[in-house]
Amino acid sequence: MRSKTQQRDHTTGQVRAIFGEARRCGLDNELLHELVADVIRGSSPTVMEGAVSIKSLTFAQAEAVIQKLKGKSFVPLRTLQYRRQSAGIKQVVQEGQLKLIADLASQREGWTAETLVNFCKRQCGHHPLRTTEDANKVIEALKSMNQREGLWAA
Repeated sequence: MRSKTQQRDHTTGQVRAIFGEARRCGLDNELLHELVADVIRGSSPTVMEGAVSIKSLTFAQAEAVIQKLKGKSFVPLRTLQYRRQSAGIKQVVQEGQLKLIADLASQREGWTAETLVNFCKRQCGHHPLRTTEDANKVIEALKSMNQREGLWAA
């Protein structure tokens, strides 16, 4: 368990983005590590000279490296999704949401695939689910039903 002062580690996607953007910008390994060192020193001035590594980046530091590589065009995914939602742009349902729906429905005794389809039609008016809004309606309904009946809820 992490303490509140310990920072979140970088993700695999961030590391891939760093190397992909470095390749796109034409940076070699040495220049990339210099850029990483600048970011690490900027966020933590007590860092030792030899401790510069992409593996040692925190989540925030990795975001800062990506920001430097992409320049002004970089927008974090969470910000991008928020802007789309605020503008009224519908988001396509994600695979993770569909998996969560299936997991929640599997906890219901006697539910078949047909039962889940009918439940989705009752909640959203159609099946298959198209948007994250539709999926969220179904997820929240299933979580509430499972919680009321004392089943495990995500």
